[in-house]
Amino acid sequence: MLMSKFQQAIVFGGLLTAAITLNAFAFDLKEVKNGDQPYLDGFNALDKDQSQTLSWAEAQADSGLKHQDFNAFDANKDGSLSYQEYAELKTSAGQEIFKAAMSDSWITTKVKARLLEEEALKSLKISVETHQGDVLISGFVSDVTLKSRAEQLVASVEGVKSVKNAIVVKEG
Repeated sequence: MLMSKFQQAIVFGGLLTAAITLNAFAFDLKEVKNGDQPYLDGFNALDKDQSQTLSWAEAQADSGLKHQDFNAFDANKDGSLSYQEYAELKTSAGQEIFKAAMSDSWITTKVKARLLEEEALKSLKISVETHQGDVLISGFVSDVTLKSRAEQLVASVEGVKSVKNAIVVKEG
């Protein structure tokens, strides 16, 4: 059975996403297997009083930490983070960032596939950028109908929160 270009792009995008994800997790697993302690250097740099725990005052120097996360990962509720608690917090935060980036990549793949599937648009160079589900499309088309059609197609893709259509109609 022959697959449409849209289906082929979705399969390719899925495989690419899976490969990137597996590679990222393999790296983390390799560090743990080798006995490395990820985030230890960062933890030690923040631990100004060398107490082997981080107070909120010390942890604030890590601009990526939020007070609510600090409290959530303070498992023993002693008002400080041990190295283990800090590493779990940083791992969790990294996974959230990674998931968001992968989600945006997946949305971009689906949008490009949808545009390729549309006969009138597939030969046009339309750029697609995605950030947190918001999609920006840009490029040039020959008439306003194609510009509108591109926006409709993008808006119909699952995961797209909004569409910013920066496509320019170029006559002649």
